[in-house]
Amino acid sequence: MIAVIGSFAQIEYRALVRAKFPFVWFVLLPAVSSAILGPAVAGLSQAGATGRVTVGFGVMFSYMTVNYVGRALYREFDSHTWRRTATAAPRKVAYLLGKCLPVLTIGIGQLTVFAAFAVTVLDLPLRAGAWTGTAQLVIVLVPFTITGVATGALLYTMIRRAELFFSLTYLILMVLGALGGAIVASPQLPEWSQTAGYATPHYWAMRAVDEATLGAGRWSVVLESSALLVLFGTVFTAIAVARLDPRKERYSI
Repeated sequence: MIAVIGSFAQIEYRALVRAKFPFVWFVLLPAVSSAILGPAVAGLSQAGATGRVTVGFGVMFSYMTVNYVGRALYREFDSHTWRRTATAAPRKVAYLLGKCLPVLTIGIGQLTVFAAFAVTVLDLPLRAGAWTGTAQLVIVLVPFTITGVATGALLYTMIRRAELFFSLTYLILMVLGALGGAIVASPQLPEWSQTAGYATPHYWAMRAVDEATLGAGRWSVVLESSALLVLFGTVFTAIAVARLDPRKERYSI
C-alpha cells in the first residue's frame, strides 16, 4: 500500500513542481486580494483586523485544493494511463492518498504561510499565548485543509467531464468562502447567509480562528470546531472512496 501511495504521489509532486499556476492561486491572488480590500471588507476595525482578513482570504483560496485534486485525478485520462491503472486495480484508499497527498501538502503549507505572516507581521494576536495559540490554529487548519482535498475527490466521483468539474470548483471556492465568513465576518452577513454558513467547513474554521486570535482563546470553541471539521473530512472521504471506480471512463476535455 505504501509503495502504491508513493508511486502516485511522486508523479503528482513532479507535475506540481513543473506547474506555475499553483503559486498564483494559493499565494499570490489571496495575498493581493487581502492587501487591496483590507479589513473594511470583513466589517472589522479592531487591532489585528488586517491579519484576520489575510487568514480569511488564505482559507477561502485554500479550496483551490479542490481544483488541483481534480487535475491530479483527471490527468489519468489526459495522459491515457487510466486503463493501465484500472487494470492494475490498486486499492482505492491508496490510489486516492497517492493522488491527493501532494495537493494536501501544498494546502497545509499555504495556510501555514498566511497564518504565520498574519501573526508575525500583521500583529494578529494569539489570545491563549504563542504556543497554545499556534496549537489551536494547527488543530483547526489541518483538518480544514483535508476537507478541501476530500471535497475534490468526492466531486470527481460525481462528475465525468473535467470542464464541468473545473467550472464548479471556482463557484465552490467563492460561495463557500463567502457563506463561511472567510471574506466578510459571519456576524456581518445577512441572517440567511449566517444560517447557511453552518453547513460549510469554512464557517467552523473561521469560527475557531476568530476565537484563537480576536476572541478569548477558549479551547472549547476550538475543539468543537475542529471536531466538526474532522467529521466533514471523514464523511467526504468515506463517500469518495465508496464511489470511486477507476474503471469508469471520464473525459479530460
